[in-house]
This record gives sequence, structure tokens and C-alpha cells, in this order.
Amino acid sequence: MKGDINTIEELMKILQEKNLTEISYETSEIKINIKGSLQPEKKQVAPKKAEAVKEEKKKEVANCKDVVSEHIGRYTYVKKDGTPIIEVGQEIKAGQELGSVIAVGVALPVVAKFSGKIEEIYIENGKPVDYGRPLIKVKIS
Repeated sequence: MKGDINTIEELMKILQEKNLTEISYETSEIKINIKGSLQPEKKQVAPKKAEAVKEEKKKEVANCKDVVSEHIGRYTYVKKDGTPIIEVGQEIKAGQELGSVIAVGVALPVVAKFSGKIEEIYIENGKPVDYGRPLIKVKIS
């Protein structure tokens, strides 16, 4: 029995160190299957700092909007010659094309509905997107 506990502890250690979700071990006498999760450990933050961070994020989110996909397909924002249509830090205007979603060989344009500055591009060029998926974070001007 003591050997079984040591085996279990060793398997749990391997599971955590290797960031695995599941590990199995089997002999003629015993079969062990351990499942874990990949959720990172949460660090404790001082309450005052946490509240300040939340307030700052609320202000930041209040000034930002996401451009979302209206189609299902692959989002592209780089021209065939390799130059990007959009970049982080670029000012955009309502009605400006921000790339396209390619679905069944048809390029469907992604158009800005508001003006602002691109803060972040969430999706890598050529990666698949679903309807309603955020593509770009824009700070409203």
C-alpha cells in the first residue's frame, strides 16, 4: 500500500511538472489514472492593488471596442505582396476596410464601424474565425 501511495505521488508530480492533463500507470496488480487541469496557479494580489487594477481596466475597456467577425472563415489582413493592411498603433476611420474573411474562396470585407486607434490584433493572419469572434481591439477617438 505504501508503494502505491508513493507511485501516486510521483505520478502527480510528473503531471504538474510536465503540464499534462492526464497520466496513466498500469501493472499486473494496479491500474492508476490521474486527471488534472492546465489552469495556472492564481497569485494573491493585495486588495488595494487589485481594486486599482480593476478600476484602470474598466476605464481602458470603456474607451475600447472590438471589431468582430460577421462571417465564418479565415481572417486575413496582409496583402498578397506581404504588406499589412492594418498594424497596431494605426489610426482607422469608420468605413475603412480592415482585412477580409475568406469563406469558400470568397473574400468578405471586414469594415470598421467606428474610428479610433488599433490597440491589439487578436487573430493571426490566415487563422480561422467564427461569427462574432473579436478580431481587433480599437481605442475609440
